Amino acid sequence: MKPVSLFSVFNSPEMESIAIEVLRSGRIAGGEYVPKFESGLARLLDVEHVVTTVDMTSAIHLALYLSGVRAGDEVITSPFACLATNSPIAAMGATAVWSDVSPQSVCIDAKSLLSLITAKTKAVILYHVAGYPGPVAEIARICREHGIALIEDCDNALLAKYEGKNVGAWGDFAVYSFYPNRQINTTEGGALVCRTPESAADARRLRRLGINLNKFRRADGEINPAEDIVEAGWAYTMNNFCAALGFVQLSDVEIRVAKARRHAAYLDERFMTHASIKLIKPLDQSVPAYWVYLISTPKRDEVLATLKKQGISASILHNLNSTYSCFNEHISSRNLPNSIKLQASIMALPCGWWLDNTDVKYIADIVLAAA
Repeated sequence: MKPVSLFSVFNSPEMESIAIEVLRSGRIAGGEYVPKFESGLARLLDVEHVVTTVDMTSAIHLALYLSGVRAGDEVITSPFACLATNSPIAAMGATAVWSDVSPQSVCIDAKSLLSLITAKTKAVILYHVAGYPGPVAEIARICREHGIALIEDCDNALLAKYEGKNVGAWGDFAVYSFYPNRQINTTEGGALVCRTPESAADARRLRRLGINLNKFRRADGEINPAEDIVEAGWAYTMNNFCAALGFVQLSDVEIRVAKARRHAAYLDERFMTHASIKLIKPLDQSVPAYWVYLISTPKRDEVLATLKKQGISASILHNLNSTYSCFNEHISSRNLPNSIKLQASIMALPCGWWLDNTDVKYIADIVLAAA
């Protein structure tokens, strides 16, 4: 049996053709495909204001900054996440306040979150783990009632839905990733969805070092010395090359996500009656994007070892960020009982567009034999 990878990198003849086009044009840094990709994403996600960035973490940083987060403030977030999600909190000098997940779930627990809100809380990051939507309607309501910004981390949840609406459309900001193993691969890149045009305008200025591009240069192309830079920003702009790669994938990304959903449905059917395998069930009224397929089992380490021995890549996916000393405030593990249980038993299995029916059956057979 051929090796089965947990992730894969999408490529197509259209991507190769447009890459050559942009390289030959010389317009690699800036060009027409940045706004084309942004407007195409807005249509795909049914949102209005999309600002592309150099990567996902820069988009989160912008979202935190635009939410008013500064040194000494608190941001409530899940410890079961990639460092790319939570490291900007520490980098800004703010405090990550860890909310537990719900029992037998990867979703942040709304009651736990509510109990952590203080006068210092400026934002909540809701990570839709591995494309499984979290309880975004309830958390959006809590944030509105307390005057707190909600940032949806949709980095691997492109086209996931909750209550019939795309995740990313509920919060004040949403973040997407186009890292090579995501549903859309731009070699590297991210996007920030803003609720208001004012926030989007600020994000566009700050992603380009604080420059207002409409006024920065005179008609003759020279820098305008009369145009002030009132607020320093960062070099967070997505380049034209990456945007072009993303633009040509907008037309077929739904096909890839649909295939992952079909594979997940097959794995549900195979695993649902096994005594030692617990499905990580999606929330009611949610439709995951299934970046990976999640289960838990008390025999996790044994099953993982067997899968890898048989050439199937699988993973624990994340390590609890609460264990890392880079964060200013360490919340006692006694406050995260469900997260600790999750970390000990969670396992991510391949289910993506690159697999065929034989691959998915092979994965299920090995897991059932080992669990």
